[in-house]
Amino acid sequence: MPMSSDTPINDSPASARRWGPRVVLVLLGAVVVPVGVSILYTFPPTQYAFYPPCYARLLLGVHCAGCGATRSLHALLHGDIAQAFAFNPLFVLALPFLSYAGGCVLYETWTGRRAPSFLMQGWALKVLMVVLVVYSIARNVDVYPLNLLAPHEI
Repeated sequence: MPMSSDTPINDSPASARRWGPRVVLVLLGAVVVPVGVSILYTFPPTQYAFYPPCYARLLLGVHCAGCGATRSLHALLHGDIAQAFAFNPLFVLALPFLSYAGGCVLYETWTGRRAPSFLMQGWALKVLMVVLVVYSIARNVDVYPLNLLAPHEI
């Protein structure tokens, strides 16, 4: 049977299964992300208690690698790069890579094809784990200049 211009190109069951994740992506992009960004922009994490706490800080009393990331993102949304860096320098430096990784996930979910990514190579994951562990330890050492890695206001 000849293909007409209105015939779908890919009618496979695999294509039909991707509609659920696609709907979730559209809802996230159209509702959840804008609302979350608006809340974070409007309500500073340093002044409102409805943001989730850092459980490493709460239970162990130490700063984890992610401590200060919410406050850092709030500062970035307001264009205060210096303050964002003071809250969590690793988060600010990693944000382009995190954005790229998120874009790869979106691409793969939407198209069903693997996105080109160097982030999930074995060596990259090992380096990331070492960086996170060393950074987590270093930001809890109360010696200058390492104590500047702990979240602080400038």
